[in-house]
Amino acid sequence: MSIQKINFGIDLGTTNSALAQSSKGKIMILKNEYQKDTTPSCVGYSKKGSVRVGDSALNGLRRDLRQSLVRKENPSSNTFIEFKRTMGTDKTYKSNYANRSFSSEELSAEILRKIRTSQSGINIEAAVITVPAKFRQNQLNATQKAAELAGFRYAELLQEPIAASFAYGLENKNLDGFWVVYDFGGGTFDAALMRVENGIMMVVDTEGDNHLGGKNIDYEIVDKILWPYIQDEYEINDLEKDLVKKTLLRDSLKSIAEEAKIQLTANPIQEIMTDEPICLDDAGDEIEVDMEMSLQDFNNIASPIYQRSIEIVKDLLQRNNISGNNIQTIILVGGGTYPSIVK
Repeated sequence: MSIQKINFGIDLGTTNSALAQSSKGKIMILKNEYQKDTTPSCVGYSKKGSVRVGDSALNGLRRDLRQSLVRKENPSSNTFIEFKRTMGTDKTYKSNYANRSFSSEELSAEILRKIRTSQSGINIEAAVITVPAKFRQNQLNATQKAAELAGFRYAELLQEPIAASFAYGLENKNLDGFWVVYDFGGGTFDAALMRVENGIMMVVDTEGDNHLGGKNIDYEIVDKILWPYIQDEYEINDLEKDLVKKTLLRDSLKSIAEEAKIQLTANPIQEIMTDEPICLDDAGDEIEVDMEMSLQDFNNIASPIYQRSIEIVKDLLQRNNISGNNIQTIILVGGGTYPSIVK
């Protein structure tokens, strides 16, 4: 029996993806061409049919959303995000520029191909690719298909919370007992109950929600803070009646909400100010945002969403007859665990 040695791991995320390398027992996050640890899980197609992946695609999406609103046009979407949530389904994404539709695994393959070829002088043919704990077989098959399309000769799938446990265990070999992995990502939430005995790690049980993550918080900020502000400051009655324009404005505000959320991890109050007009209101005035959001505002909005994740962890422990007092350590994973409300 041959043994496949794999030195690379890929977090194929809903919002962002990342590449790591194992070398001499140490894990290193490899940076992309922008010297960033993560690459946006975003794929776009130009009028000439070329593909844009990562930061350039995401910047283009934000620009296109604003231009469509300013011009009062209904855009034909050619840039796609969050397709991980539809892996293994019949959902397709139509690109007028490419003159075809793409499946979720085809778009995911573009992300994987970008990551696989991102390191100069390194040919990555095999990798461990992490997947949510609640991915079903059709979703796992779609992820394997994406890896094949991306040019990987071999790909091993590993549940995200289990991968986090392994990475944590490399640095902490003496923490025998039960562990809980709390993985709150951009689009999915995973929890895992692990048991370590004499340095040997075992998976007891996993649970999760493939439609719970940072995206839910971003849209709550939009709906409960940014949208009421715009309603008070501008005339948008006609805009709200136009479902397409309303959706475009809401999507444009999401990136503003996400940035404010990130900044609040270090500041009790965050000023939210757009650097350019988003669009025009019913009276022809330019819509801009200039307001403050406090950490308390964020906590009030985010608490119910985080409570959903806590209930998942509680259910996981209860069905395994484990109480909180039996937990040796809790591993926090994902950008959604940075806010102080989680601590």
